[in-house]
Amino acid sequence: MNFLNNIFRPSQQKHSIILCITSPRGLHLRPIASFVNETKKYSEEISLYNKDQRVDAKSINAILALTLVAGDRFELCVIGQEPQKTLYALADFFEELMQAELQKHQVAVIEPSSDSSEISKIETAVYSSQSLTGSIICEGIVLAPLYRATLKIENRSNNLDFQEALQQSIQELDKLYEKHKQSANASIYLAHKTLLEDKEIQNITTLEAFNIYIKEHIQSLQATSFDARRADYLDIQKLILAKLGQSSTLVVPDTPFILFADDLLPSEVATLSKSAVVGVVLKKSSLLSHSAILLKSFAIPSVIIRDTIVASDKSILDASLGVLISKPSSEDIDIAKDRIIQNQEIEHSADLKKFDKTINKEGKEVKVLANITNLESAKEAKAQGADGVGLLRSEFIFQTKEPTLEEQTKVYRDIFRLFDTITIRTLDVGGDKELPYIKMAKEANPFLGIRGIRLFDSHPEVLQTQIKAILRASKGKAINIMFPMVSTPKEFINAKATTLRIAQKYKLKVDNVKFGIMIEVPSVIFQIDAFNDIVDFYSIGTNDLTQYLFAIERTHPTLHADPLSDVLFDVLELLYTKSTKPISICGEIASIPQASKRLLEIGFTSLSMASAQIPLIKETIRNG
Repeated sequence: MNFLNNIFRPSQQKHSIILCITSPRGLHLRPIASFVNETKKYSEEISLYNKDQRVDAKSINAILALTLVAGDRFELCVIGQEPQKTLYALADFFEELMQAELQKHQVAVIEPSSDSSEISKIETAVYSSQSLTGSIICEGIVLAPLYRATLKIENRSNNLDFQEALQQSIQELDKLYEKHKQSANASIYLAHKTLLEDKEIQNITTLEAFNIYIKEHIQSLQATSFDARRADYLDIQKLILAKLGQSSTLVVPDTPFILFADDLLPSEVATLSKSAVVGVVLKKSSLLSHSAILLKSFAIPSVIIRDTIVASDKSILDASLGVLISKPSSEDIDIAKDRIIQNQEIEHSADLKKFDKTINKEGKEVKVLANITNLESAKEAKAQGADGVGLLRSEFIFQTKEPTLEEQTKVYRDIFRLFDTITIRTLDVGGDKELPYIKMAKEANPFLGIRGIRLFDSHPEVLQTQIKAILRASKGKAINIMFPMVSTPKEFINAKATTLRIAQKYKLKVDNVKFGIMIEVPSVIFQIDAFNDIVDFYSIGTNDLTQYLFAIERTHPTLHADPLSDVLFDVLELLYTKSTKPISICGEIASIPQASKRLLEIGFTSLSMASAQIPLIKETIRNG
């Protein structure tokens, strides 16, 4: 990094830390806006350094211009009288942002083409009429006329100048943020407000200059991985133009309708939510755009379809399958009506029975467990009816500084008290997960480097403290300790031996503990007979296993491995057949209804997933 531009008084101090972009989407608008707003709470000079560029950390547009993507690293630097405290607080805040973004991206998303074999098979089995298929934004089934989006432009004179319109727009966004603070919309309003508060825009004095600024930013984003940001700039432009008397509004029917458009601005989605809209089809949006996030938050059934669409006075949008039928037969209409009733009954039943046992049609009980990261998510899992915890991702409990033995023990104990069945994974850092207090050498291929169980060799003191805390926290309660990224029997044997030595040294009980591994590395497939002799259980981490099977990094911005691939299910069936110990699934594949059905057909009776999916998956299993 080039720090020659960084001049400060002798009485001031400079502290810095290297942070990594672990969000698969890179550093996009919402997390940047949140981070910038956090930096503004501090009086110190705060900067970001990346590739010899220094930018003001309190400027949203300056950070946006860096176009930081997944895997990029930057140096966060604080200069002031007592910079260390500020630096740690901001690093903590940033790590929490990245974890929140990573959790949003955990469920594998695939954008199928119109001839996607998996969707085509489902679609053909349900409907007979010609249809279009696409990517699901928000599930649901609706029947209504298909209506093309049109805009009504109005001009009215007022006496506001540009700066007055700018400040009024900021005030309006601030009110919207406060009103929707607990919803998914809040981060979008905050992001737009932060954009308008940026120094570059605050220094603009005329509408003409503002329009040029917007045009230049939009052009710079075209054909890049940040193309979806264009809608945000268009939306803040629309807001200011409205304050100046130049408004554009969607023209929509008063009766139920399905809207189709190239894309929608976030403000237009908010307007739509108050109309008679029952479904939305977009052509040029993305699954992670702000418009898609809002459609999901308003529970509007919606899909992205790249094909040409024509208006129709009667259509079916089956967003649960990603299907649009613009000219349905009477038989298809009857099918859609039946599916709507079935969905309503399933959702109601799922909520009523979320705490009940999950018995499939063969009379076999299936355990539906939760993947959690901390005490809050553990409580949420409990509220959603989780039968236990199938994966406690312990690395996300602590973010910036290494926790003490006492701090770890308390957190684990509080979580253990909530469930009878709990599996905790030892620290799994490296790859797309970093902890700043664990210093690791820079690796050309971090997903193939120091990860998971390999920390027992590279950072033994960190793992030993964690093991001691877990054993202390269990207090004789039955728990499962799971080692991640195991590739050979020797690695497991050494890790378990280390645990037993710690227990003996500190006189801690281990007869209540079972030891197992996550199956993520393909080499385990060919050594399963040897592992059967030494482990107590297995849990298959399908996220990483898929990544290594197909040699496609799971955070890659453009390449995606098919989580429903027959190859993957062949591997899962092989592992299930050859395993002589209890075996479960803890990857996100378990929360995909089509996938969970195939897993049950193989024979799996223990599935672990995000808490929000638990009631529906339980009901899906009961209904076969």
